[in-house]
Amino acid sequence: MRGDKYMRAVLITLACVVASYLIFSVTRFSGEGYTTYKAVRYEVGDGITTSGFLVRSEQVLKAGAGDLIVPARVEGEKVGKGQPVAVAYRNEAARQLQNQIDVLEQEIAQMRYAYSFSGTGTDSATLDSDILYLMNQVTVSAARHEYNAAETAAETMKPYLLRRYINSTGADAIWSRITEAEAQLNGLRAQAGSESGVVNAPVSGYFSSVADGYENVLTPTFLETATVSSLKKIDGIPHQELGVIGKLVTSQKWYYAAIVPCQNVSELELGDRIDVNFAYDFYETVRMKVERISPSEGNECILVLSSESFIQDAVSSRTETADLVFSDLSGLRVPKTAIYANEENQSGVYVLEGAEARWKAITILYDDGDSFIVAQDKSSTENLWPEDEIILTTEEIFDGKVMIK
Repeated sequence: MRGDKYMRAVLITLACVVASYLIFSVTRFSGEGYTTYKAVRYEVGDGITTSGFLVRSEQVLKAGAGDLIVPARVEGEKVGKGQPVAVAYRNEAARQLQNQIDVLEQEIAQMRYAYSFSGTGTDSATLDSDILYLMNQVTVSAARHEYNAAETAAETMKPYLLRRYINSTGADAIWSRITEAEAQLNGLRAQAGSESGVVNAPVSGYFSSVADGYENVLTPTFLETATVSSLKKIDGIPHQELGVIGKLVTSQKWYYAAIVPCQNVSELELGDRIDVNFAYDFYETVRMKVERISPSEGNECILVLSSESFIQDAVSSRTETADLVFSDLSGLRVPKTAIYANEENQSGVYVLEGAEARWKAITILYDDGDSFIVAQDKSSTENLWPEDEIILTTEEIFDGKVMIK
C-alpha cells in the first residue's frame, strides 16, 4: 500500500516537471510567430542579346545567263566535288518535261521492285510491319518539320503497298504498265534532248540556294582585322541575282560576328567558350569559342565567335539575333531576411525540422535583389536542400529553438 502511494507521488512529480518544461518552452522559446519559405532551385545567367552576322568560307555557284535553275540539293546538304548541285533548263517547258521524266523513272522503279516479289509469296505480316514502320517515319519526320525525310519515307512506302496487295492478275497488270511507262519515258527523253544541263560542284562543300552578295565581302579573312566602323559599312550590299545558283560553304568552321558594348565582354578572353542561343534556324544552344575581340571604338567592339558544329543549320542565314550567355550558375534561392551569421561569421539559415529550428550553413553565389542564390552542396543531408522550410522571423532564433506558432 505504501509502495503504491510512493509510485503515485513519483508520477505526479514527473507530470509537474513535464508541465513546467512545456510552460517554460512556450514562454521562453515562442515569439510572435514565424513563416517559412521553401528553398527552391534557381538558375541565373549573365549575358546580352545582340544582332550579328554569320560568316563562312563560301564559293558562289553560277550558271548561264537566262537559264532556269532548279536546285538538286537541299539546304545544308554535303556535296562532293563534281557531284550535281542543280539543273539548268532553257525554259519553263523544259523544266516541266524533266519533271515528267523524273516521275516516270520513279514510278517504273517502284513497279519493278513490287513485280520482283510477285511470285515469292512474301509474308503479309512482315509487309504490314514494314509499312507501319515507314508510316511512323513519315509522322515523326513531319512532326520535326523534316519534310524531305518525310517525303522520302512516303515514296519508299509505295512499292511496299503494291507488294502487299499484289496477286497473279495484279502482276500482269503491273508488267503491262511497266512496258507502257518505259516506252513513254524513252519518248520524253528524246524530246528533252539538250534542253537541260547539269551543274556540278567545282569543290566539295555544303550547299545553299541562298546567295546574298556578302559571300566575297564578309569572309573569315575580313574578320581577322575588321573594325567596328568597317563592319557597320558592310550592311546594304545589293543582292546577287544574275546567273547565280547558290553557293557552297567550303569549310566546317563558321563564325558569328556582332558589335557589342565593350564593358559586356571585358572579362572574356580568347579561347573562352560561351553558350549562344540563336533566335532562328538553330534548334539547340550552340557552344562557341571566342576568336577575337576587336579594339574599341566609342565603347563598342566586335566580338567574333566560332563553331565547327551545326554547320548544316548555318549555311543559309546571314543576320541573326542571339542571346550570348557569358556565364550561368544554379543553386537555391533564399530570401535575404532569412540569412544569419554565426560566431565564425559563417552565413546560414534556420530550417524547420519537426518543431525545432536547425542551423544550416550556406555559401552565397549571387545577389538577386530581394534574394540570394546559394550553392547547393549535395555532399551531405546536413546541408540546405530543395524543399527545406526556411524560417522567416523577427524574433530571436538559435539552433534547437522550439518553434510554436
